[in-house]
Amino acid sequence: MAKVVSIEVGYSFIRICEMDYKAKTPRVYRFAMVPTPLNVIEDGYLKKSAGLRAAIKEALYRNKIKTKRVIFTVASSKIINREVMLPPVKPNMMESMIKANLGDYFPIDLSHHEISHVVLETFREGDNAGKSRVLLVAAEKTLIASYEALAASCGLVLVDLDYVGNSIYQAVKKEASKTATMILKIEESQTIITVVKDNNMMLQRSVNYGIDEAIHEVAASSAFDVIEDKDAWELIRKQNCIKVALDSDTEIIEPDLQQDDDMEIAQARINVTRTLAPLINSVSRVVDFYNSRNPEHIQQAYIMGMGGDMGNLSRLLTNELGIPTKVFRKLEGIVWHPSVGDGDLFNYVACIGASMASVSFINGEKQQKQQKEANNNSLAVLLGVFFVVASGALAANGYTVWQEAREEQKRLQGLESTYIPAEQIYQKYMSMKTLYESVLTGHLMTNRPNDNILNFIRELEEKLPTDVSVMEFSSNDVSAILRVQVSDKDTAAGIIRNLREFASLQYVAVESLQEVEEEIERGEDEDGEDAEFRRFVEFTVSCAYYPNSFLPEQELTPQDTEQSGTETDAGQTEGQVE
Repeated sequence: MAKVVSIEVGYSFIRICEMDYKAKTPRVYRFAMVPTPLNVIEDGYLKKSAGLRAAIKEALYRNKIKTKRVIFTVASSKIINREVMLPPVKPNMMESMIKANLGDYFPIDLSHHEISHVVLETFREGDNAGKSRVLLVAAEKTLIASYEALAASCGLVLVDLDYVGNSIYQAVKKEASKTATMILKIEESQTIITVVKDNNMMLQRSVNYGIDEAIHEVAASSAFDVIEDKDAWELIRKQNCIKVALDSDTEIIEPDLQQDDDMEIAQARINVTRTLAPLINSVSRVVDFYNSRNPEHIQQAYIMGMGGDMGNLSRLLTNELGIPTKVFRKLEGIVWHPSVGDGDLFNYVACIGASMASVSFINGEKQQKQQKEANNNSLAVLLGVFFVVASGALAANGYTVWQEAREEQKRLQGLESTYIPAEQIYQKYMSMKTLYESVLTGHLMTNRPNDNILNFIRELEEKLPTDVSVMEFSSNDVSAILRVQVSDKDTAAGIIRNLREFASLQYVAVESLQEVEEEIERGEDEDGEDAEFRRFVEFTVSCAYYPNSFLPEQELTPQDTEQSGTETDAGQTEGQVE
């Protein structure tokens, strides 16, 4: 009987089974589970990785797995599935009917997808007699291509690609007779919930919660002597790091067999348990959804995947859901080779189901057709080469021109690829330039002319002579008005000329200028003497600040102030001399 290697590539582990292919009672000959290299898979899509290839090849070699035919089972949110009801039709006509009505089933463009289907149930009686419940599955061709490339790099021949949801169903459908049974495949960040009854899949949902947060919490807690996530996972496998209930209000059906003498350990287990609340709530909603639409409620549940290795998780789910939950450890119709034992079955259910009946994204007929087309293409190429050689003497000139054009095309293509990075840098530069200009414009819009008032006052303090008196000072948004008293007109002229050289002002206008004679007040003992008068010049100037176009980087620096003050002092002295 033909053998096949069935592989599931997960975020943390790669699971491998060597077993019979599409057998009624398949036998598992060998199995292995190895860590997945970091950053090689993203939502089911495989990245080109020498580490992933080496990990699979080493696992096959160490476990003496020599079979070259391989099946991959994939979990990805990009695999689209939908359940439909088809009218009575012959099995060999079902695929044609599905393709003819794809637009009704999936209202999106499926030109880049491979479509397959699985018959979930065929009704024998009642109003739906003869009709079939069918699960339609669509996978992107790029997803399939990533697994084809991995198989080729490992020296394997890809015979099929399956969807994890179907793999689980095919493996466990015989486990539930008349009782509705829930199967939970709990992994790092995803849980697939499948409800089966009477050998039929009644419901399947995927939720984006798993046990990764619990692993992180164990690694982060000081109560557990671990630091890395991988060490935390090994600790979780060996001892119970969670409680059997989320809080004290939960009705306890399965008691906790572990007693915590250390309060720090007890609190740490409570914290780890709470990280599983989103997962439990999501599962509970799916249970309520199913029970509300079916008279016979879910009576039992099983855990598989990484969740099967977490101690107390089955007890926690039993208490929180009110449904007896156990770890999946037995599978009807599966024979384990005596030399390998039965292993941890809950880790390999998806691998086993994929080899039993996959959704057939890749089938034998398609491979044969592709091989035949490849052979025909090779023959056509050989005939073309022969024809070119035979007619070379007559078409040498034309062939030479064609060859030159082809070389020129390659040269231009190489030149284009050389300039692509420069184009990307230029586009990034232009986008950053546009952003800078937008930010600068926004900044300038917030400027007001009187933003320069501090610079103006600083210049007044530094550049006006000490014998000048500023009698009044007022300012608004655009200008300031000063009333100044000086000793004579020459000094007034020098002050005005000095103001016009201020870096903080745009222009200075003289509002008024007059000579003033003021009597000096005398004391009581000086009565009878002649009166004395003080003569001075008083003038008023209007000083306009720079407008909004004055850039922030143009603000006065201490050096600018010193230079301007020196020049102003020189001008003032010159004015006084005149």
